[in-house]
Amino acid sequence: MRSSAAAVAVVLLAFSCPAIVHAAETDKQIFDSAMQALSAGDYVKAEAGFTRVLQLDPRNLGALANLGVVYSHTHRYAKAIEIYQRALRISPQLKAVQLDLGLAYLKQEDYSHALPYFRQLHSRYPDDHQAAMLLATCMVFGGQPQDGIALLKPLAEDSDPDPAALYLLGVAEARAGQQQAAQQVFARLFATSATPAQSNFLLGEAYYDAAQFAESEQAFQAVRQADNAFPGLHRELGKVYLSQRQNAEAERELKQAIQQDPADANAYYFLGALLVQSNRYRDGLPYLEKAQAMAPDSWATCFYMGKAKLELKETPAAIRLLQQSAEMNPDAPEVFYLLGRALRSEGRTQEAAAAFHRVTELHSTALEAESRALKSASVAGAR
Repeated sequence: MRSSAAAVAVVLLAFSCPAIVHAAETDKQIFDSAMQALSAGDYVKAEAGFTRVLQLDPRNLGALANLGVVYSHTHRYAKAIEIYQRALRISPQLKAVQLDLGLAYLKQEDYSHALPYFRQLHSRYPDDHQAAMLLATCMVFGGQPQDGIALLKPLAEDSDPDPAALYLLGVAEARAGQQQAAQQVFARLFATSATPAQSNFLLGEAYYDAAQFAESEQAFQAVRQADNAFPGLHRELGKVYLSQRQNAEAERELKQAIQQDPADANAYYFLGALLVQSNRYRDGLPYLEKAQAMAPDSWATCFYMGKAKLELKETPAAIRLLQQSAEMNPDAPEVFYLLGRALRSEGRTQEAAAAFHRVTELHSTALEAESRALKSASVAGAR
């Protein structure tokens, strides 16, 4: 649930998650019943069916792939990733599974893990628009906007360009500091079909993703003037205020977002996280619990819930939540640091030491990556 969630959604809206529909003859009746349940949106029955098929045939690719789809549709991305990886160990070149695995990472905004799958797909299928767009998304939001621009420009120069490609190109250019070029791209995007509210909303999101918060606020205020009830306005404006450390304004907007749309999981998450960060632990927990019920596979929600529980001296519950967060995101040092603190306070010193060791490993890895990046930049500058 980081800053680029809405922009990623613009890209993902264009794509579906294909599934393999293959099953061994002996499992066909169970498999077909599970497929019917999946098509009908009965994910409980579908999950039970595909799980039964895998008990009979653990290497059944159709059951693995479609069980991954069930997990993705129910926001259990960690489980989806695990099952897709299991399928790829059996058949490494399955395009549909590579795509779905990359999408599972992308939906969590884990660009570094998603990128290799989309890069491989783009390499194998250079004319596949979907693969190119998803690879560009990872580049733009994963810190490589110039690479994203190079990939997106041919897509944006078509006589009838994909609006998602134009939007993503504008975000990439804004992130790369090319403001005039970004504004020209957005002008093309908004010229024909968007209302003033739609145009300014997308512009506000693009500025937000480029960390230009004053410009983002200005665009969202223009949306407010055009249509104060525009879907998502109060949530996005609340996020801008959060980034500007205007906490009272952020709280007000996020509460309005929830009032406007009680099913807005992101609004609940951001409000809950804000309250926890403001040391209002008991106030924040109900919002985070709501967010978790709607999006149960969010490591960040578990992290803030764990932090609140730890500060409220509900240490066993904090440990469970932080362990869950660490399982979903094993590369977040802040999770392991709090987990180490919680374990140590319960006298579980060996486990605490392991958690603190993981913090050290992650900081070391980050420093090494930064050093490599600086070295590469120095070499490039000398050429």
